[in-house]
Amino acid sequence: MTTLVCLISDQHVPNLLTVKALRPDRLVLVVTDRMKKNAPWFLSALAKGGWDYSGKYEIAKIEKENSVEETREVLATLYSRRTEDTWILNITGGTKPMSIGAYQFARENGLKALYIVERDQQNAIDLLGGDPVILGGLHVTAAEFLAGYGYGIRNPDALDRLNRQACELQKLGAIITAHHDDQDLHECLGKLQELKVNAEKTGRKKWVREGLFLTEDDPVVLKNDELREHIAGAFGLSGKGAILTGHLERPAAEFLTGRWLEYFVFGLLFPLQPASIRGLQNGLSIGLIDGGGENELDISFMTERSLCMVECKTGSQRHDPKGDAVLYKMEAVKAGLRALRVRAFLATTSPNIIDHATGRIREALIIRSKTYDFTIINGDTLKELAGMYLSGDPSLNDRVIGLFKLNAPVGSP
Repeated sequence: MTTLVCLISDQHVPNLLTVKALRPDRLVLVVTDRMKKNAPWFLSALAKGGWDYSGKYEIAKIEKENSVEETREVLATLYSRRTEDTWILNITGGTKPMSIGAYQFARENGLKALYIVERDQQNAIDLLGGDPVILGGLHVTAAEFLAGYGYGIRNPDALDRLNRQACELQKLGAIITAHHDDQDLHECLGKLQELKVNAEKTGRKKWVREGLFLTEDDPVVLKNDELREHIAGAFGLSGKGAILTGHLERPAAEFLTGRWLEYFVFGLLFPLQPASIRGLQNGLSIGLIDGGGENELDISFMTERSLCMVECKTGSQRHDPKGDAVLYKMEAVKAGLRALRVRAFLATTSPNIIDHATGRIREALIIRSKTYDFTIINGDTLKELAGMYLSGDPSLNDRVIGLFKLNAPVGSP
């Protein structure tokens, strides 16, 4: 039998990858008092990927997390009970003294001491000179990633429907994105937003059940004939002259009041699966396993074992005149996960991020985005991407790969 020793810390992905690569028969999870809560999260992450170690693990407690000697002693005691097993140690996690103690124990007993470099997770190197363990080709799902930090997916049954809606309405999302700065369209969508807010205030349950009824009494006007025909055709609306009338079900109303950008960006990323990204989702809802901490990610995907989230913003965003409130929200989500490998993007057509004196993104937002490793994709860039999509530009995928800092598919120039 193979026994894999994992030093448990806040970052579970290195241990997760090692289990997937080695497929050990049993696990020994070495924890400190501060990290003991992470052990069940790690086991949950394994179970999400089909690796159920119920009844096949042991938890070993280190009382003094900065004691090299205690780590050696605890491991020696465990080893003496099962010397017939093949023991392998992953010393990537834990405190530095724990890693040193585990390394010394491995060296004294001729065992593998595996270490995974954060910036290069393709191999687990054996610090004692043995063959590395190949990790390339192993993937981490969002469910596995989140579970290891004590989070779960709240709406798994809704994701297929949400993704399908995004695909079905991608082209209309592109058309609206391409015209997002047209004053006529801006006023039309603003009116719909006003009607939506009023409907929610009047009766939330009725709004959810019925959506909006557009009439000539409170007109929604769109003078651009082409845009009006696209919107009317997609949602079965009609009208007199430039006025849109008819019934907008709630998903349609939500699309026209902001989700059009989510659906367009989702559609840009969709063709990049599985070569550059995996697990692309629209509207992923996450929260702490024990309750609370709920957040909805407009768009999410995994790449290079990192969770990537895209926040999409449209409209005037009057409540956030400096454009920094959304960055605070994104920072909070990243901080809540406590994960090293989380990347965040803000795709926005809103003018609040623009310094009107320069016509460019506000300098304060640029500094903040660099500090917290965010990428801001502004309205001009999104309009350019929409034009490329609608014209069938063959270089669109490469442009998206560059914007989202993804790896190009093997064989790409």
